[in-house]
Amino acid sequence: MDKKNIEIFYDYFDFVSNHLYHEYEKTYLEGMNEAFSLLLDDETEGDYREEDILLLREHKENIIDIEFKPEEVRKSVQLGLLKGYKHAYLSNALITPDTIGIFMGYLIKKLYNKRPLETILDPLVGTGNLGYSIINYLEMDIKLFGVDEDYLKCNLARNIGDLLNIENEMFYQDTVSYFDEGFDCIVTDMPLLTDHDDYLPYKVINHHLDGLKEGGYFISIIDNDFFEKSGSEVFKKEIDSKGYIFGLIKLSESLFKGTPKSILIIRKKGDNVEQLKDFLLVDLPSFNDSHNFNKILNQIEEWIEAREEDLI
Repeated sequence: MDKKNIEIFYDYFDFVSNHLYHEYEKTYLEGMNEAFSLLLDDETEGDYREEDILLLREHKENIIDIEFKPEEVRKSVQLGLLKGYKHAYLSNALITPDTIGIFMGYLIKKLYNKRPLETILDPLVGTGNLGYSIINYLEMDIKLFGVDEDYLKCNLARNIGDLLNIENEMFYQDTVSYFDEGFDCIVTDMPLLTDHDDYLPYKVINHHLDGLKEGGYFISIIDNDFFEKSGSEVFKKEIDSKGYIFGLIKLSESLFKGTPKSILIIRKKGDNVEQLKDFLLVDLPSFNDSHNFNKILNQIEEWIEAREEDLI
């Protein structure tokens, strides 16, 4: 990546966002979306004065001849999202850290070594950072499907995917009202939630497992007390009828300011899918602890390779 290109792309949408904020009281995230729409389609969604549209187009002209690498664009956009979330008093925890996205990409590469991987669904897509970081890591032609009940985030996810030249379809609706089937893989980062009887992560997994291909993997970032919530026993029975827990990877607490998290991997059952006698159970050290981290990676690879015939 060229750091200068990251800065150039950032400066473009940062100028647009700040200008629309001061002149039209648009939020920073709305301004980012306008900057992307202008770059992609030469159009804006808002009703702006002609002189302002000319000014924004002038800044667009400064970058249209630059060939940005996808990861340069994604890194730049992520910086903007962090600023936009702060501007809107939203938690940065809503954006999945890059290190986790890359690690999930690594897991997917291992698990789908001999399986087709053409579609990924994120049923709680947000602005798409998790899915796009995974696809950029894999460097494969994968279509990302996303669902979110926030209209602006849905538009941002669509525009970001188009900027990255990643085929995508984003659906603006409540995730448990959306259903399609035939997805090769499902990934998501479960939101921070307070305790209540109808625990959303249980509903999301149970609902969308039905849309996963036989033998496919549902890989989700969860709170460490995931299995202690009200309704967990019912959830386990429902999952047992459709799939089985393939792995649970506890993430280093150094990654999170508040609630510690893990990665839950569920594999969907099928005619030729055998449930393993054991499951992958790992405590992941800090990504900065390269020695111990590499030791754990080797353990994961050895575990997967020893069961390679069962994972086809």
